[in-house]
Amino acid sequence: MMTSSDKKADSLPKIHPLAALLRGFAVDFITGHDISVAERIMAPGYCLSIGGHLLNGRDAEYLPPTAAQIHQFPGLCVTVHDVIYGDNALAMKFTEHGASSRDGGRAATWRGITLFRTDGKQLRQGWAEEDYFARKRQLSSGSCDAVDPPHPAPWDVLPAPSNPETESVALRWLSSVGAVTQPAGTDWLSQVDDSDPQPAALFDIHATTIDELFSAGDRAAFHLQHEAVYKGGFPDLDPGLAGKPVIVRAAGMLTVRSGVVVDASVTTDRLGLYRALRFGQ
Repeated sequence: MMTSSDKKADSLPKIHPLAALLRGFAVDFITGHDISVAERIMAPGYCLSIGGHLLNGRDAEYLPPTAAQIHQFPGLCVTVHDVIYGDNALAMKFTEHGASSRDGGRAATWRGITLFRTDGKQLRQGWAEEDYFARKRQLSSGSCDAVDPPHPAPWDVLPAPSNPETESVALRWLSSVGAVTQPAGTDWLSQVDDSDPQPAALFDIHATTIDELFSAGDRAAFHLQHEAVYKGGFPDLDPGLAGKPVIVRAAGMLTVRSGVVVDASVTTDRLGLYRALRFGQ
């Protein structure tokens, strides 16, 4: 029997199902620390590509490290800065932030971009990169970066259909050698410490492979891998490593107008690059 509160809830305005999925991920699951939400919003076969690793399977490979991060940051929050909703595809630019129980309660903020493919009801596959290099620096120094302003209404943005022209422009832009390292207007990182090396200073791109790309009107989201050469730039690494071939991964969101990329946000896996150079991974 439906109660009066149930009827009242059913009468409330509904957000789009894709927005509800993303809100479930960012708010109920990560910020709310409710691991059981994953069973509702993610298919059992959900897999995530991040930092060169494939977490293949929701319960066996994805949830354990996610739960470990929540355990390390008991007050972990997600602030959403931008969203894109397409044809059963969605993307989010965000900052995770909290205090680390492993680091004497020191706080950190770190930016990321994540993409998802869905079946309209559950998340099926994800691609993401997060700026763990910035997190490492903050937890070591004890100086926490600021969090950028949130999107005013991320769950009220409506989906847009795919746009072949947007995808064509995005592919040309992403595939042009060096275009991703320092395009005009690109929001690479926010509140970066003066001692933090920018991606453009770290490597030269020789070739780019697009792992995932989708469009929604004049917006597009992507995940890619660069075949690159390390130029130097990490102050505590051997200068002799300059010239070493490396793989660099990045995720981003962009806007196309009049056949030109006019705005982009990109998160690069600088920590993965650093570790590959230092430990030969």
